[in-house]
Amino acid sequence: MPRVPPIVGSATADGPAYLLAWEHLPDGTWGAHIAWVVLEGEAWKVKSARVAADDLERMKGQDYERVPRRQP
Repeated sequence: MPRVPPIVGSATADGPAYLLAWEHLPDGTWGAHIAWVVLEGEAWKVKSARVAADDLERMKGQDYERVPRRQP
């Protein structure tokens, strides 16, 4: 069974999102690549974004240790 990324709360996603990777941003700070699902009309759409780390909130019960870290 494939590994499912952990869930975080995200202001950008306006709710839960999958934490795909931590990313080192050009300004030297850390951010994250996230993805979430939204219902548009009758279709489910996957959205993704790169966000600042302070956009995210950890959620109880999630394991963040295996989230990949990407550096430029």
